[in-house]
Amino acid sequence: MCRALELRGVRKRFVAGVSGCLASADVLRGIDLDVDSSESIAIVGRPGAGKSTLLLCAAGLLRPDSGGVSWFGESAPVGAALRTSYCFSVPDLATIDRNGEARVYFIDLPPTVGMSGALAEWIADRCESGSAVVVAARDERFVRSAVDRVFVLSGGGLIPARTIHSRVAESVSIERAPFC
Repeated sequence: MCRALELRGVRKRFVAGVSGCLASADVLRGIDLDVDSSESIAIVGRPGAGKSTLLLCAAGLLRPDSGGVSWFGESAPVGAALRTSYCFSVPDLATIDRNGEARVYFIDLPPTVGMSGALAEWIADRCESGSAVVVAARDERFVRSAVDRVFVLSGGGLIPARTIHSRVAESVSIERAPFC
């Protein structure tokens, strides 16, 4: 199976204000993520957690401050342009031209939109054709049944969501840096 998307050490910080009165926020703090072809994942988190920022960096539309992103083994920006599609509304999905080549689809669901049966079928169809799908949503309950894996974005870190049938207990900690 081919690796469709790979993120290594992706960091993104936003700074706002004027000289002498600056605020900054470390939105992404060293994100590592692998998504294989024919796989679908969801990134969930509270408003402002960085879900859209992560998708934009993963789609090659926003440059991370550090770290690397590759699409089907290609890390040059042209790889993103040729092999990704970013959608921020469900109607956008109907406009995507399927050219037969596997892609990584990024779907940034609006807060008021849940996972419909048609959207779940769309995701399954793309995965069956060898593409990968990454969905961002606020609520895990809306996406869990439609994707293979769910991750929670919190405090700038990405952790696997707890599973219903967990066999091994794990402890996960996220480094929390203070605001500058």
